[in-house]
Amino acid sequence: MSITADNERYDSAIPSTRAGSDTQRCSVSDIQVQTVNARSRGSGPNGETLFEVRVKNLCPCRVRNVRIDGRGFSSTLDVDPSLFRAEGGGVYLVKGGRRIASMATVSFLYSWDHYFQLTPKSLEVEDRCY
Repeated sequence: MSITADNERYDSAIPSTRAGSDTQRCSVSDIQVQTVNARSRGSGPNGETLFEVRVKNLCPCRVRNVRIDGRGFSSTLDVDPSLFRAEGGGVYLVKGGRRIASMATVSFLYSWDHYFQLTPKSLEVEDRCY
């Protein structure tokens, strides 16, 4: 995890670097999850901090069924289940399991008194990259 000097950005996945061609299969290291303070404390429904989570596909291929480990995740703000849905055991499905294009980002907001560590757990590559 890295935090910027202003303590507003939390990276739970570092983009992977590749040598060679795009024919290599993608892995969870190709999913970047960033949590940023969207608004300061007091902005949420009960005075909590409002956070924006950005899940970005860095793989050159389209992926689907992206799952995030978010044990302990909670929000006083309703999170759109079509974007981030609990599956049990602290695992969450991103975008309802639907396709995420290469370099595309799925974002959602939550509100709590602290940020939650959200880390990529699994994904499926939808097509081959040549």
